[in-house]
Amino acid sequence: MTDQRRWETVKTAAWRIGTAVVVAAIFIGLYQVNRTHPAHPQTPIPIAHAIGPGIGINVSPAGDTAAKICTTGFLVHTRDGRPGLLVAGHCNPDGGPGQVTIRYGGAFAYRTIGAFTETVSDGSNWDDYDIGLIGLDDTGKIPVTSVIDGHPVIGVAEYVSVGDVLCHYGIRSGGPICGPVVASETNKVRFEAGGTCGDSGGPVYRLRDDGSAEAVGDPGA
Repeated sequence: MTDQRRWETVKTAAWRIGTAVVVAAIFIGLYQVNRTHPAHPQTPIPIAHAIGPGIGINVSPAGDTAAKICTTGFLVHTRDGRPGLLVAGHCNPDGGPGQVTIRYGGAFAYRTIGAFTETVSDGSNWDDYDIGLIGLDDTGKIPVTSVIDGHPVIGVAEYVSVGDVLCHYGIRSGGPICGPVVASETNKVRFEAGGTCGDSGGPVYRLRDDGSAEAVGDPGA
């Protein structure tokens, strides 16, 4: 059985947390699923081969809240030019500078890549926002990419219509899950797609005939 998920447009979400879209690093948004996450700081996540959309992250909140596992959205640049990653706001429940690690360089090698600089998690109503921004540290030798599941992201979708097929990528689902849009408004859409714990934050996109992808939006609650 599929679920209907809601997504904000990228422009609305960008305004809320103060980010700007850049052509070389298009951002997508966040996929909200079950808010119950594994509670161990270094619960195994898939090995990442680059920093970009659709990789697994461990989030260690600044307070006493247990760590969470989520999936990253797309790369962004803040208005002052700093690099960042989008993710679901509820992945950082304390709202502070939660530390973010990825599994890179080996089965038990975890690297800190940055920390939350913005967190908005208003609630679960239609008009609420659920978005976070991870400020990236110097990534050093870890490559950075804006490709998702082999599809280069070439821009942001100008509009989404009922019947369009959207895909989201989550680490626990293990790949893209796609479904048709069933409702579309100026700043929100609903589409039929499932998901599981740990997929929160993963990128949502629309595939073009040439195999490239268009960013669609950021999820709300």
